[in-house]
Amino acid sequence: MSASSPFSCLVLDDDLLVRDLAVGFVEQIPSLTLAGSYDDPLPAFEHLARTPVDLLITDIELPRLNGLDLVRALRQPPLVVFMTSHPQYALPTYDLDAVDFLVKPLRFDRFLRAIDKALLLLRARAASPAVPEPTPSPLADTDAFFIRTEFQYLKLRYADVAYVEAMRDFVKVHLLDGTVHITLVSLKHMEEQLPAALFVRTHRSYLVNAQHIAAVTAQDVRVGKVDVPLGHTFRESVLEQVVQQRLLSRHPGKAS
Repeated sequence: MSASSPFSCLVLDDDLLVRDLAVGFVEQIPSLTLAGSYDDPLPAFEHLARTPVDLLITDIELPRLNGLDLVRALRQPPLVVFMTSHPQYALPTYDLDAVDFLVKPLRFDRFLRAIDKALLLLRARAASPAVPEPTPSPLADTDAFFIRTEFQYLKLRYADVAYVEAMRDFVKVHLLDGTVHITLVSLKHMEEQLPAALFVRTHRSYLVNAQHIAAVTAQDVRVGKVDVPLGHTFRESVLEQVVQQRLLSRHPGKAS
């Protein structure tokens, strides 16, 4: 599919009013084409397994199979925007690399923001050639690196990078000034090539510039004004690399 062609979208919700509202929103967006709408997750699963789509907009609480388990069951899930009346479901959607999380009742302006995120990712994917990633090799010991984004090779300074966010087969590089660049490189390969002394993994989906971490809690790290998730398995290494070497003691010179 070319970057200018409409992207296919499927809507799933067992509430007729919500489903019709979401379908109506989709039909107002020229960059999307509706591939189908369902009130039952099992026919929707069969559709997605048989005819993949670019974007799935789905409720979470569904009969027989909830939206989270539906996405987990798909061999190659599309980008996903979740809808729900229960905000407590937001955290599990992080592990599924959801594009966004919409709390009902749906509003068109908020829906449009979620779709704009999805379209940004879909266009980046369409503009990038589907070629295997090269074998990772350490970057030269300089103050900058290059990424391929859309139709150019872009030079970025390490000091300007706030954090890197995984989005399936590509990553979003967030800069301190709020700029975001998308490149078709996995977070694993990004971590292997960026300097380990500067960048620390805080979550399965996040790599953070340690120099810009302003605070660490049990659940997240603060980078500028953004709270980035801190996974339980990464907490000890983050504390060791970022905090402990610079932590002021109540009793200097004594072992803690």
